[in-house]
Amino acid sequence: MNYKIKERILKNLLIEITKKYDYLLNEFKAEDISKKNKLMYDYITGLLNRDGFKEKLKVMSDLAIKENKTIAVITLDLDNFKIINTSYGHEIGDIFLKKIAEGLRKISKSNWTVSRIGGDEFGIAIYGTSYQTVLQDVQTIKNSIENLKMKAGDSYITTTVSIGVSFFSKDSEDILSVFNKAEVGIYQSKNRGKSAITFPSEEEQTRFIKLEKIKKLIIEAVNNPENIPVFIQPIISLKDKQIIGGEILLRLMSNNRVIPASEFIDAAITFGLLDKLEEIQLENFLTHRNIQILEGMFVFINRHIKSGNLKKTEELINKLSEFHRKTGINFVVEITENSFVENFHMLKKLIYYAKTRNILFALDDFGAGFASFGYVSKVPVDIIKIDGSIVEECINNKNHQAIIKAISVLSSELNIKTIAEFIDNQEKAYRCLQYGIDFGQGYYLGKPVELSEFFKLLQK
Repeated sequence: MNYKIKERILKNLLIEITKKYDYLLNEFKAEDISKKNKLMYDYITGLLNRDGFKEKLKVMSDLAIKENKTIAVITLDLDNFKIINTSYGHEIGDIFLKKIAEGLRKISKSNWTVSRIGGDEFGIAIYGTSYQTVLQDVQTIKNSIENLKMKAGDSYITTTVSIGVSFFSKDSEDILSVFNKAEVGIYQSKNRGKSAITFPSEEEQTRFIKLEKIKKLIIEAVNNPENIPVFIQPIISLKDKQIIGGEILLRLMSNNRVIPASEFIDAAITFGLLDKLEEIQLENFLTHRNIQILEGMFVFINRHIKSGNLKKTEELINKLSEFHRKTGINFVVEITENSFVENFHMLKKLIYYAKTRNILFALDDFGAGFASFGYVSKVPVDIIKIDGSIVEECINNKNHQAIIKAISVLSSELNIKTIAEFIDNQEKAYRCLQYGIDFGQGYYLGKPVELSEFFKLLQK
């Protein structure tokens, strides 16, 4: 190590030692913090230490039992941290630990408790969470640590991390047993080759490994857009049995097998890859050489709209509007009923904006969730798709028959078109026609087909 590098490292050490001194001085001057509380914190990172974390877990578990909530306990250990200490010295190692702590603070949410529970080990408790949310959070934690680079002389210090995750609920053992299981998960991650995530519960781990495999499949498809084919399911006029358009459905290709969305959608949402898949599929559709055949047709495009991606959705509307102008295709952005209710005020503005750009909006899964005609009457939705669970029972269930009839009458009054999903036999198609539903979708009327096959259906 040359003289300049040593000089820089010594300067950094002096700064950190001074900061530590000031920190300790201020800590012990504070009269409102008891000696016991001081002993609960780690002086290097300012986070709760192991004892403090355990105390916090006990308090959280008591509350979780009363409120019937779940706590995710996440423990993580920096891989090969001893090499950092050996190569650069313990002082530089401490600076790196502070950087890790700062990164964890930045990504933490209001229901997180972050701690340093050992030399190079950290603990995080997440209150009132779900399995799927934790999967996303653990990936965020892992990425935050493994993407961190700290300059030391002419080189950079980086590390990977091994993680264990366990869950506490009112039916669990005590919270400290859950904490211990999470720590066991660290060792299992190390044994798997490090830079891994382990759920000690056999059921949870099996599910996670399955999702990890699917994640690799999705990433492979993202890197090879030809593996994201365009499939479309016909939508039929119930009066004259003519195809009026179709819904684009997400599919993947792997080893010459078409993989339906049901096999990968959970993983795509969990790992934040769904938007990318939908973008690539749309691009594959819009750039198809025979797209002009769809002039005058209605093409339904699913979008998971959230409050944070308003700008992205506006960009989508502008793009579809431009293609509508060029091709004459009537694009319909399809959103779920739950998304509609959760983002009502944002979507209200968005739908009015879409109107000015000649883009239509359809409300999917209507009738099974929380949306009502009170919501719909305030927003110019163009099409309502009646939830398949209601249509499935439309032959024998009088309540479902009444719901479909009510949707039909009210939609007609509001000048909204209706589509019945999951029509899988002739009698359901006939009943929906009787009830005044405009269009139908389902295996009886047409199965999802690759885009070139859909073109052939139109030409028959």
